[in-house]
Amino acid sequence: MAKKRKTSSPVKHPLTPTIMTELGALKAAPPPAGDFAPDEDWTAVFTIWTCYGHSGHGNYDVGELHIDRKTDRPALRLAVRQTLRNSEGKLHTIRAAVQCGLDALASPTAWTLASSFSGRHMDGLPPFDMKQAGRIDGSTWETTAGGKTTKRRVAPPLTADWCLFEAVQRMHFRPAPPAKFAVLEGLSVLKEDHRLGYRGRIPVTWGPEKIELHCFSQLGRGVYPYEYWLDDRHRLLLVTTGPRTYIRQAKAAGSGGAEK
Repeated sequence: MAKKRKTSSPVKHPLTPTIMTELGALKAAPPPAGDFAPDEDWTAVFTIWTCYGHSGHGNYDVGELHIDRKTDRPALRLAVRQTLRNSEGKLHTIRAAVQCGLDALASPTAWTLASSFSGRHMDGLPPFDMKQAGRIDGSTWETTAGGKTTKRRVAPPLTADWCLFEAVQRMHFRPAPPAKFAVLEGLSVLKEDHRLGYRGRIPVTWGPEKIELHCFSQLGRGVYPYEYWLDDRHRLLLVTTGPRTYIRQAKAAGSGGAEK
């Protein structure tokens, strides 16, 4: 007898906590609130989950994003580690150390970035490792990689996608004119004309619970729209962008009690 295929239907709406619950991505209640303070030191770990576009198949956990935030006045520092697993079992790991301003957008001022591949099927392949350093000096973006330095003019304000994971947690929960800025995606690719604003407090279903979360929306050139979902303590619980989502884990491993 032929094996019965699992019923599947198209996902016809942008991903939200409610839709992700329906798809089985959010099964447990959101992490407990604790004593989180967004402007103090913290560590957060996000599961990276992707949606193929159908309800019954192709939806997977594909990696993790670790962000460690430390205040270093008059700046702050972010240690970022992102690991993604492709369909062949290869792991792509990016590590970044970023110095940011203590401004509303956590604007990056200097950073180092390392990219590497590991895992199955890497035997016999040449190394694909890459290292670079970058900095922003006024309206100049400078990058050094492979012994070569390039410079490009940019128009502040400017931030980076990982920096916004930190910055959005310090933003006020009230209507205001949207912030306007450019984004360095992955600290490597410039995406201009972005806007981020507060949408409001929105009722959603998260696993077994019906709750209300605060939502910020980001639109701009060259990327899918972003939506950031936060609880009343200003903790970023979920980020959705096109088929990819970042789901905050209940407790950051090795956080030293940063989230209690």
